[in-house]
Amino acid sequence: MSPSHQLSVAYFDGLTARAQPVLMWVERGMLQLSGPGLIRQVPLNKVQWSERTRHGARLAHFTDGGTIQAVNPADWDSWLDHHDLGAPLSTRAHQSWRWTMLATTVLLMVAVMGYWWGLPLAARFVAPLIPQAVSQQVGRATLRAMDEQWLKPSQLSQQEQARWRASLSKAIAQGLDGASADTSATPQPIQLQFRQARIGPNAFALPDGSIVITDELIGLLHDREDVLIGVLGHEIGHVTGRHGLRGLIQAGLLGAIGSVTFGDFSTVLASAPILMGQLAYSRDLEREADDAAIVFMHRNHIRPSVMSVFFQRIKDKGQHKGHAAPPAGDDTDKRIGIAFSSHPADAERLAHFTSADIDKGLEDPTQP
Repeated sequence: MSPSHQLSVAYFDGLTARAQPVLMWVERGMLQLSGPGLIRQVPLNKVQWSERTRHGARLAHFTDGGTIQAVNPADWDSWLDHHDLGAPLSTRAHQSWRWTMLATTVLLMVAVMGYWWGLPLAARFVAPLIPQAVSQQVGRATLRAMDEQWLKPSQLSQQEQARWRASLSKAIAQGLDGASADTSATPQPIQLQFRQARIGPNAFALPDGSIVITDELIGLLHDREDVLIGVLGHEIGHVTGRHGLRGLIQAGLLGAIGSVTFGDFSTVLASAPILMGQLAYSRDLEREADDAAIVFMHRNHIRPSVMSVFFQRIKDKGQHKGHAAPPAGDDTDKRIGIAFSSHPADAERLAHFTSADIDKGLEDPTQP
């Protein structure tokens, strides 16, 4: 046995606080300890070596409560490395700034991928499992909260509301004809609601099938029922795709993850109506809704390209942001995020609608 393979350490028997100076070495898979009045052998697999830190004490523990402690930490580390008893790879990794940076980068990448793809995918699968009664409750609570804070009763006469409701209901019946056989069938009956609001020409859908149409939108498209039907088809796409509920699920899942990481989650579900009012749809969901609007318009024998009228009139009013933007400086209305969704660029959307004129023989019902 080479003396260089022996190491001077302090031995504690676990019964008293007195340290005994001993020599330790490895022989035949056993840790050998020898000192005045002490000869001991311990199987190496029964020794628990402490994690190596930059300034911490070097220790090893035995199952009977005994302990050995380094006299010289540098010699201890060299001795462990010589016998391949050093820190495991995981310990060496987290003590290395390079491994730490790599692990942090990978963690951030996983977090970003989970946010952009994982959460939407989870919401897509979870949404169909939510009972319709929950959708109805969330939709009603959301509309009630928005009526109290952001919306006002419609200034349209009862006769005018009834006329538009009858006309649009007919388009809804025709646009959803046969949808029950489709996987994107509407989960709730469509209910039209008219409101006055400072959010400008707008419409938005809620999980219970309610579609709120502002007086300003009626005023903007009073002479273009076909375009209004296109806007309605877009909102119905949000209902059939359960986009509002999916957004709420994503927010809930994100809140749950945050609660695991940072703390309490008890108030997330209680604030569901507020969350619904502030959620903005992703561009992917907006594209899904545009696709649904195209199918809806085809079933009503309307050219999807007529949506150019909507975009142009909104642009002319200088209020375009999503469906429409609030007047400059109106911070209150900006909080209704569900109405101000993250739509794709107008040029992209218009090109999509125009390319969907698969039947060039479709007539524009407003033209002679």
